[in-house]
Amino acid sequence: MHKNLLSSGLIAGALAGLAVALLQFWLVQPLIEEAELYETGVLSLFEGADHGSTAHSDAGTEAHGHTPAAPSEGLALARHALTVGSLLVTWCGFALVLAGAMALAARLAGGATAAPMLWSVAGFAAFHAAPSLGLPPDLPGMIAADLEARQAWWVLTAAVTLVGGGLLIAAPSPALRAGAVVLIALPHLIGAPHLDEVFTPTVPSELVASYVARVLGIGLAGWLVLGAALHRLLGEAARA
Repeated sequence: MHKNLLSSGLIAGALAGLAVALLQFWLVQPLIEEAELYETGVLSLFEGADHGSTAHSDAGTEAHGHTPAAPSEGLALARHALTVGSLLVTWCGFALVLAGAMALAARLAGGATAAPMLWSVAGFAAFHAAPSLGLPPDLPGMIAADLEARQAWWVLTAAVTLVGGGLLIAAPSPALRAGAVVLIALPHLIGAPHLDEVFTPTVPSELVASYVARVLGIGLAGWLVLGAALHRLLGEAARA
C-alpha cells in the first residue's frame, strides 16, 4: 500500500508539475521578466503612464544610458531548468501529502472517498488561497517583510487550514466544527508579517494584479490535475 502511495504520488506530482511549468512559462514568466526591468531600473514607474508601450521602454532605456542585456541562451536554459525542477519537487510533495490524506480518508470511510474535485479544492485552499489572503504572491522588485517571518506565517496558515478543513468535514460535533473555524481564522487574526514603513511602489499595480491572478489560477489548475491523476492512479492500484 505504501509503495502504491509513493509511486502514485510521484507520478501525479510530476504530471501536475509539468502542467504548471507549461502554464507558468506561458502566463507568468513574461510578467516576471517585465518586473525585473523595473527592479533593475531599466524601466521606471514614473516615466510614463503606459509602462508597457515602446515609447516608455525607450524612455527608460535612454534615461539609464543602456539597453537591457538579454541573458545568454545557456543562462536562460539553466534558469528554465531550475524552474521546472523546483516545480516538480514542489508538486511531488503536494501529491504525497494529498495521496496520504486520500488514503487515510478512504480507510476511515470504509473505502469511500470524496470526489477528486473536492480534494483539489481543499489542497488549493490550504496551500494557495488561504496563505494568499495575507501574503499574495509577489513579483521581483516588490518590498516585503522578513523572509523567515513570511515563511513561518505561510506554513502556519497552510497547516491550520488543512487541520481545520479536516475537522469541518469529519468532526462529529458542532463544537469541534466551530473550533475548526476558529483554527482556520487564527493566522488571519494574528495577521501576516508586513513592513511598518510605507514605500513608494516600484512595479505597476496592474502588473502585480495580473501576476497574482495568474499565479492563483495556475495553482488551481495544478491541483485539479493532481486530484484527477491521483484519483485515477490510486483507483487502479486498488483494483490491481
